[in-house]
Formats: sequence, C-alpha cells, structure tokens
Amino acid sequence: MATRYNNRKIILSEQTLPTGKLLSGMIVTFNYSEEGVTDPRPILLFLHHEKKLIEGLNMNYINPAKIKKLFQVIEFKKGVHGQENLIALREDYFRIQLSVTKRRSFMSPKRFYSNIILADNVFKRSYRSYKTNKLSALKVTNIKEEYIEF
Repeated sequence: MATRYNNRKIILSEQTLPTGKLLSGMIVTFNYSEEGVTDPRPILLFLHHEKKLIEGLNMNYINPAKIKKLFQVIEFKKGVHGQENLIALREDYFRIQLSVTKRRSFMSPKRFYSNIILADNVFKRSYRSYKTNKLSALKVTNIKEEYIEF
C-alpha cells in the first residue's frame, strides 16, 4: 500500500472548473466519494480522460521532496510548464504544457506517461484512475513556485 501524504500545502490557489474543460497537464483537486477510497481529496496531475474515467498522477502519494524532483525531471525532459488561460477562466492557472487540441506541444500525455511516470516506481505507484460520476467540486490549482522552480 502506498503512503499517503497531505500535500495541500503545495497549492497556492484554486478555481472551479467544469469536467468538460479539463486539459492534460492541469493540476486539479476534487472530492471523491467511492466506497473504500483511501484519498477522498486527491491532488491530480491530470493526463487522460476516457469516457467516464479521468487518469493521472495523484500527488498525495508522492512526498513533497519527490514532487520537486518530478518538476525537475519534467524540465530535464524538455517539458514546458507555466501559467496560461486557454479555456477562459477567471484567472490564469498552472499547467504542464502537454499537447492538447488548443495548443500543440512536443510532449504528449502518452509520451509523458512512458518517459516520466513509468521511469520511476514512486510515480508509477501514484498513477490513479477516477470515475467522473463519483467526483465533485473539481478545481484547477496553482502550485507554489518553490515546488516548480529550479
């Protein structure tokens, strides 16, 4: 069983987001109400949406020092990240620049999964799927700069 951390302290701000506006690379948080769930309030680096599931890296299963390492690896692999507002929200939000229909990028979600997540056992064990009908209060987050600076 993976160790769960309370990584809420990495979040700088949040804003409500409809499920249909999710973009790969966003860091989101939500309430999850499935029976037997060990993390009812995940912080998810969203990668993939398929029918009634969303998938990504649950950052609550990664210790804070390793989260910094994750962003260093992303930077090393030429993954760009930063503030943007492609979907016309109230404020800009943080997103790892994975390729989406609104903005093409060198790093696709599939490449991110194979090059970064599968390369590290901690990241691999932290990858989760969530049923969209069991989640509520979806919010896109901004991360404190101390976790993403190099």
